[in-house]
Amino acid sequence: MKKLIRVFIAVFCLFFALLAISGSNLPAITPYTQKIPEYMSRATLRLAESIDTLMGGRTGPDSHDSSSAAPGSSPKKPDTQASSGEDPAKAEKEQASAPSDSSRSPDQSTQTAAKAGTENAADKSTPGKEEKETEFKELYYYYTKISDEERLLYDAMLLLAMNYSSGDKGSETRLLETNPSSDAFAESYTRAYNALIRDHPELFWIAQEKAQYECRYYLLPSLGGQYRVILSLSDATGQETFNEDGTSIYLQQQALLEKAADALLEEVDFTQSDAGIALQLHDLLIDTAWYNSDAALNASVYDYAHTAYGALVEDSSGNAGAALCDGYAMAYEYLMQRAGLSCIVVSGYAGPTEADTEKHAWNLVELDGEWYEVDATWDDLDFLLSPSEDGYDLVLEALSDEDYMSRIRHYMFNRTTEEMRSFTPGDEFTYVSDNGWVALLQPSVHIRSTADESEDSRDYVTPLAPTAEGTWYTWEMLTGRE
Repeated sequence: MKKLIRVFIAVFCLFFALLAISGSNLPAITPYTQKIPEYMSRATLRLAESIDTLMGGRTGPDSHDSSSAAPGSSPKKPDTQASSGEDPAKAEKEQASAPSDSSRSPDQSTQTAAKAGTENAADKSTPGKEEKETEFKELYYYYTKISDEERLLYDAMLLLAMNYSSGDKGSETRLLETNPSSDAFAESYTRAYNALIRDHPELFWIAQEKAQYECRYYLLPSLGGQYRVILSLSDATGQETFNEDGTSIYLQQQALLEKAADALLEEVDFTQSDAGIALQLHDLLIDTAWYNSDAALNASVYDYAHTAYGALVEDSSGNAGAALCDGYAMAYEYLMQRAGLSCIVVSGYAGPTEADTEKHAWNLVELDGEWYEVDATWDDLDFLLSPSEDGYDLVLEALSDEDYMSRIRHYMFNRTTEEMRSFTPGDEFTYVSDNGWVALLQPSVHIRSTADESEDSRDYVTPLAPTAEGTWYTWEMLTGRE
C-alpha cells in the first residue's frame, strides 16, 4: 500500500510539474519616454511612510518581494515552484485572504498619500499659506485612467523608484491575469510606465533612462493560471548611481529639484484663488527657465533639458534653467502638484500649420472642475531681432510696452482644446501706436497624439487626457483686462 501511495505521489508531482509551465524571460523593457525636439527658437518623491496608504495597505502575494533575483543581474529563466521559494498552494491561500486590489477605491485608499505630499510642500512654503488637501486623483490623473492591472504595475514601479533612489535595489512582485509574453501586456506595461513618468516629474532620472525597469514572470496554475511578474530596477549601462561619499546621486538631484521648487513657491501668494496661483506659477516658471535651442538641435534625447530638473535646476551640461518643451511642461506640472493643484502633461505636434509641425509637449490644468490648456514654452517668447529688418524700431517699441508684452506672454495660457487646435491671434495681439502697427504672433496649431498613433509613438496616455473646455479663467479675466 505504501509503495502504491509513493507511486501515486510521484505521478501527481510529475503531472503538476508539467502544468507549472514557467514563462520565458521578458527582456528589459524600455517604454517610450517623451523626448522631443522643438518647434520654436512632479510633488517631490512621496514620503516613504505614505506608500502603505498608496498601496491600500495591501499584503500577500502582490506585496514587496525581497526574495526575488538580485536586480541588475541578468534575469534568469524562472523555474517552477522552487524558483520563487514559495508554495503555490500557500500563495493561493494568501491571495484569497488578501484585499482585492480591484475592490479598493483610488480616491479613498490613496488620498492620504497625496495629502502627505501636499503637507510636505505646505510646510516649506511661505508662512500663512493654507494647507491644500487634494485627492489623489487630482494630483495623479493618469493613474486613475489606467486599468487595475496597470495600476499594479504602476504601484510596483513607483515603489522601486522610491527605494532605488534611497539605495535599496529590491524587487516587486505582482500577480496578473494577462500573459506577459503577449502584445496586450507590452501595451499595458508601457501605458503604466507612461502614466508613472507623466504623473511624477520628480522621477526625471528614470524618464531619461539613467535606470531601467526589467521584469520576469512565470505561470501559477494553482492560482487559476495567473502570472507572477517580478519587477526590478537596475542601473543603465555606464550610469553611476552613487557619489564617492556613498550618497545617492538621484536622491541628491531630487533634493535640488525640491529646493528649487521651494524657492519659487515662497514667492506665491497662496491667498489667491487656485486660478490665480496657477497664473503665478506660470509666470515664475517662464521667468526662471529659458529655451535651450542648442539642446534642441544638438543635445542627446537623454539630456535633462527634457525634464523638470532641467527647467528648475540645470540641464545635463550644467546650464541653469535650460529646458525644452517637455522640460517646461514637466516643471509646470511639478510646481502645480507642489501647490496642490491638478495639472497633467500631454504630447503631440505643434507648429505654424498642420503640415509644418514637430513633436511638442504642453499642459492641461483643472480649475473648478473644468480643464484648460497651457503652453508655457510658447509663452516664453524670445525674439531675435536684426537692425536691418523692416519695422525694427516699431518692434522695439512693442517689446518695450509692458502691458502688450504681458498679453503676448500669456497667449497660450488657459486656452480650450479647440483654440489650441487652430489658433488665430486676434486684434488684441496687434500692437498699435502713432508710428504704425505690428503683429508679433502668427497662427499656429497644437495637435495631440491619438490612440491610433500610440503603437508608433509609444505614448499610450495622452489619448486618456480630457478635452479642455474651460473659458472662464482666462488671463484677461484674472488680470482685469477684459
